[in-house]
Amino acid sequence: MTAPGPVDSPARFCADFLDALQRHGVSFRRAEQLSGWGKSTIAAATRGPGLPNVDLVTDVLAAVGTDADDVDGWRVRHARLRDAGSTGPTAPEPASTPVPAPAPPDPAPASPPRRSARRRAEIAAFAVLVVLVAGLATALAVVLAARPAPTRTVVVQNRVAIGPGGLVEDSTPSYLGTRPVAYCARQPGCKIPGTEVGSGATFVAVCQLSGDAITNADLTSTSIGQNPNAAVSALWLGARAPDGRIGYISEVYLAPPYRGGLGLPPC
Repeated sequence: MTAPGPVDSPARFCADFLDALQRHGVSFRRAEQLSGWGKSTIAAATRGPGLPNVDLVTDVLAAVGTDADDVDGWRVRHARLRDAGSTGPTAPEPASTPVPAPAPPDPAPASPPRRSARRRAEIAAFAVLVVLVAGLATALAVVLAARPAPTRTVVVQNRVAIGPGGLVEDSTPSYLGTRPVAYCARQPGCKIPGTEVGSGATFVAVCQLSGDAITNADLTSTSIGQNPNAAVSALWLGARAPDGRIGYISEVYLAPPYRGGLGLPPC
């Protein structure tokens, strides 16, 4: 394993992970075949800047032929960086402030002044106004609560970016999953049956959330970095499946106008 420098960081950890794969002469696609982790997820783990999934890193390194002792060293290093990132300065306790003694009450007037009929009428009118405003506020709250949550119809773009400018239909369909994870169909019970679609199909999206960062690009193809159709994102949309359940689809599998969350509420 590449020894970290005097100041280790999650970004350096990711860079060293990429260096380890390159020293083994393994592409992201080959790492996917050996480890079972998706190539886009592996690629995202080499870019940072955050600390990647420790199981992904150790599984991939073990699969490409890294010594067991070195794999253990990667796990220890990951734990050290994770613990360092979770600690921080604690806020000082506020200094106690003496509570001042209550001031003596003002002496009661010998004889309170008599309110005029006009003053009593003003007070009554103000009370009526307060009741009317409170009633209107309650009615408005009921109307807003009864309004349906916002939804957006989104169009699927089930295509792969290849080379410097290619964009071709994927050989496997897009679908809704029970979790926002890459390669959901390979995990038991993750893909929602009956939701498989190709480009041009639509879903009714109801919410958005963060999940695995994935890409629609073939990262092993030549000059893929120049392809304007390539997209990488950790944003997923929740959409209704035919059985009424909410399933998830990455925004990289949607046409570009339907990316960015569309102002939908959190899932």
